[in-house]
Amino acid sequence: MEAARDRVFRASAPFLLYARCHEAEAFGIGPEQAARMGAVSGLELMQQVIPELRRRGVRVLPGGDYGFPYNPIGRNARDLQLFVDLFGFSPREALVAATRQGGELMDMPLGEIRAGHLADILLVSGDPTADVTILQDRANLLAIMKGGRFHKSPVSAREVIQ
Repeated sequence: MEAARDRVFRASAPFLLYARCHEAEAFGIGPEQAARMGAVSGLELMQQVIPELRRRGVRVLPGGDYGFPYNPIGRNARDLQLFVDLFGFSPREALVAATRQGGELMDMPLGEIRAGHLADILLVSGDPTADVTILQDRANLLAIMKGGRFHKSPVSAREVIQ
């Protein structure tokens, strides 16, 4: 992968394993079951491999297998924090991996605000480049623009500035 780092990406989907190890007990998957399923050893291995891939310049992207009762759709903000906690990314690096590098993977102009790029923008209360956990609280998402149109408009310019 290192030799092909300019044309390949790694999106391992480690967060299904994380959910099995830490969040699935209510669904009948306790520590013993998670270990038997290979989730514990798989997550431990990813905690070794992903930082090493990054060190070697391979673009590693967040993502996961969603749609399981214990790993439902819509947990992307949690996954950014896990990229920080488990794999040593800074909050800024996790955001770049999810946006700009995700766009590179799809051959789409994402991750930057400029002409010719898609206008998918979050206006956030706080600084997610310092603390990516603020993205997990929907109240911190002041405005959401998707495809150049507001999905959630700010109530007023004054609210956005404060």
